[in-house]
Amino acid sequence: MHVPAAAEAAAAVTAGSGMWMFSYNKENFGYDVGQRFGRFMTARGNANAQVGQYREDIVGLCEMTVAKMDTWSMVCTCFLAICTALSCAGRIGMHGAAPPGWYCALYSGNIFAAVLFIGLALWLSLHGSLRAQCAEASLLTRKVR
Repeated sequence: MHVPAAAEAAAAVTAGSGMWMFSYNKENFGYDVGQRFGRFMTARGNANAQVGQYREDIVGLCEMTVAKMDTWSMVCTCFLAICTALSCAGRIGMHGAAPPGWYCALYSGNIFAAVLFIGLALWLSLHGSLRAQCAEASLLTRKVR
């Protein structure tokens, strides 16, 4: 075989095999690109849905705590009103003979102790409600985005 013809044949074989290697998996790769992008978008959509569920869970937990604490503060306010009515105008013996002094002292002492404990419960319920609202805002703005 002549040397230039052999070199030309080798170049043609190399070029042909190069073109074959370049186009070998091109159709499959082009088909896979769409599937890879679809998988990527599905994963992103699932991640966004998961974060949305986290946000709903945080809002649900915090709002439940806020609602319970607000209800408890309303109950404590009603109890304070009852204790005020009993300590001021609800003296035992208003319509008859007054009981002994030691009995009135125990009565008043118990009412005022109840006022202290109800005041503490009211303070803690207000604190719990505000703390739950602060935790909700902190979690939603800093932790779950």
